[in-house]
This record gives sequence, structure tokens and C-alpha cells, in this order.
Amino acid sequence: MTGGLSYSQMQAGKKPSLTLKFQTDSETVVTVPPKTEVASEVTKEPSKDKGDETIKYIQKTLNSRYDANLVVDGINGPKTQTALIKALQTELNKQYNKNLVVDGKWGPKTRAAIVTVQKSAKGNITWILQAALYLEGYNPGSLDSIFGKGTESALSIFQKVRKISVDKQAGKATFTELFAA
Repeated sequence: MTGGLSYSQMQAGKKPSLTLKFQTDSETVVTVPPKTEVASEVTKEPSKDKGDETIKYIQKTLNSRYDANLVVDGINGPKTQTALIKALQTELNKQYNKNLVVDGKWGPKTRAAIVTVQKSAKGNITWILQAALYLEGYNPGSLDSIFGKGTESALSIFQKVRKISVDKQAGKATFTELFAA
């Protein structure tokens, strides 16, 4: 707002004069009801075209591998995070006999059970690492269960940003940063 001044008046340094006008109690106020029409793009159902495709893939994979029963909506929410922790706990139990309670909660027992994942590693724990990095905004490239250059690059950037040792290996500190709320 220019307070009624032209652009050249404002450039010349003239100050606008802004006043507020109030109505008296005797004046009638006419109100216009809001439009009852709603914009056509607003719907009660979420659009099937919305949501991140990679997150949808992560959700579908968690559903098929770990019976996560996630809604595949492409939105990274708390249920997706919980399912990813459950997947990690399941894999630690299967591959390393860690005897964790698969509850989807990041705690001291899960942290203590973490194994270090490094370049050339292959398998479901590597896939979980890739998915967790992606969900945190660090794209490892293909979620192919192979710890390659893309995963190494995403991991190294994640570690630098989170101010943890940039060793390009995912150990206790890295997994804690990925999963601790």
C-alpha cells in the first residue's frame, strides 16, 4: 500500500498519511455471506496422483516384505517410519539372531543390535538404509539393496549435515540419526 501516494512521490521521500476510519454505532453494516460454491479442485478424497512415487515404492515393499499394512499414499509419516524400524528389527533378528522385540520403536536395545553397513554390502538391511536416507531427503539413487556410489554419496552428505563422523559407513550413530525421533 502506498497511502495514496504515487511512485514518484514515494521516491521523493514523501511520507504516506494513513488513517483508520471507524463507523459509528448508528450505522448499519451490510455483510455479504460467503460463497457456498467450493473450488472444483477441492475434494474429500486425496488425489491418486499425489504423493512421492519412491515413497509409494518404499511403502509397497514394506507391505510385501514385512506385512506392514501401510496405506500406499506416497507420504512419509510416522507409520512409514515405524514400519521401517520394524523391518530393521526383523532383519537384525533373522540375519544376526539379535532377539529384538519387533515393535517399531527405536530404543537402546535396537541401537545396541545395529551392525555396520558399508560399501559393497548387499541385502535387506542395505535396502532399509537406502529407504531411510531417501525418507530423510538424501537420495541414494536406486533402492536396489546394493551399497554403491549413490548410497555412499547420500550417506556421506547425511553424516556431514548431521555432524556425525563422515566415515561413509552406517553404524550405530548413523542409524540413530535416521531413526531416533
